[in-house]
Amino acid sequence: MFENNKKEALKAQESIERIKLVRMIVLLIVALFLIIGILIVVLRITGSGKKEPEPQLTSTTINQQLANCSQLTTAELTYNGLVRFSEGDIPFINQNSFSMIYTATAKAGIDISKADTVVTDTDIIITLPPCEVLEINVDSDSLEFFDERTSIFNPSEKTDIVTALQYAKDDVNAKADLDSLIERAKIQTELIINGIIEPIAGERNIKILYDTNNNTENNNGEEL
Repeated sequence: MFENNKKEALKAQESIERIKLVRMIVLLIVALFLIIGILIVVLRITGSGKKEPEPQLTSTTINQQLANCSQLTTAELTYNGLVRFSEGDIPFINQNSFSMIYTATAKAGIDISKADTVVTDTDIIITLPPCEVLEINVDSDSLEFFDERTSIFNPSEKTDIVTALQYAKDDVNAKADLDSLIERAKIQTELIINGIIEPIAGERNIKILYDTNNNTENNNGEEL
């Protein structure tokens, strides 16, 4: 009887030990999964904080982007003018005079092929030629002549359209507000260039400078 009780006690003790061992193994497995889960979360958090590598940019890349603009016209001005022409000083003998009204369009911008680009780790520096009047177009159909006076020895050349158009262009250069046109062109040019470069600039700063050593001339060969 005593032996049977002893055997049953040993069996009960062994069962208790097995249960404890199983519990320990379960706890170790749960702890292992918790550690793995924590590591995954930490890696994701630290990984999301990493900066993406900066785009590999060179001056050539930027110049290729800008080259798509070719000659960049960024502002226009429509001008209605009046030209009074007179030459000679003796009425009806050698004096010619007439008045002419016209409509012209002046366009301002830059020659993008003259842009110079420098790319550093922190900046994209674009040096542009000064904004200028790129062209002045006079609508030949808009020309109207009146108040005509011609002389005996020097008949009027008002029928020479080429000469009349040149008078009109000279008048635009002299009287139209081309300075404001150029200023508007400068603002629009910077907006356009920023719009082209920003998508590929990454975290670099875009700096736009102007080559002040470049003497600006309009298409008529006259300094503005």
